[in-house]
Amino acid sequence: MLPKIPPEILRLYQPLSPWESFYLRARWRLCPFMSIEALLPPGGKVLDFGCGYGMLSNLISLRAPSRHVQGVDLNRNRIAVAKRSAIDRDNIDFYLGDVNDLMVETFDAVVMTDVMHHLSDQDSRIILRKISSCLRPGGLLVILDVDRRPFWKFFFTYLVDRCLNPRSTLHYRSSKRMITLLKQFSFAVKGIVPVHEGLPLSDVIYIGELESSSPSSQ
Repeated sequence: MLPKIPPEILRLYQPLSPWESFYLRARWRLCPFMSIEALLPPGGKVLDFGCGYGMLSNLISLRAPSRHVQGVDLNRNRIAVAKRSAIDRDNIDFYLGDVNDLMVETFDAVVMTDVMHHLSDQDSRIILRKISSCLRPGGLLVILDVDRRPFWKFFFTYLVDRCLNPRSTLHYRSSKRMITLLKQFSFAVKGIVPVHEGLPLSDVIYIGELESSSPSSQ
């Protein structure tokens, strides 16, 4: 079981509604935020695309003050909570919108947690093309997403996703498919890290590095 949410993170969100408190605590236990943060460079600009309530963004900024973190999400309510958590800190910002709003920036790393399986292949290509254009050569792309193995954990993950997103179309991809997709946009896959030990979920972390050649039009 993953550890409880650190007090220094939880304090940022006070006061919390009962639902917010439940969600943040449960989300922390089920998502390997610590493992993701440890993969990122100790300084530079980091984009958290699809940041939700901003827990990972906050962790990234608190662990290394020399990082500047920008979190972006399309959910107005979640971004409002995230912005509230970032008051009086100058190395973190949250925005309502999508990656289009940040194309003037050049980032050293981009993270996406549980985003890709909500995107069709067409939308995934659009997002990866935009991310590759705003990452510096050699920059990191760290993706947490659902693998199709082991099957029983994948099936449980599907049931949870279906309960939380009853009207959404979900797009689960095998590791092989994800690697192929990343390579299309000049990302060299440096590692695939299973992070589902002790959990009923089939999550893995993909570690991609942007090669110096820019992706051609796909």
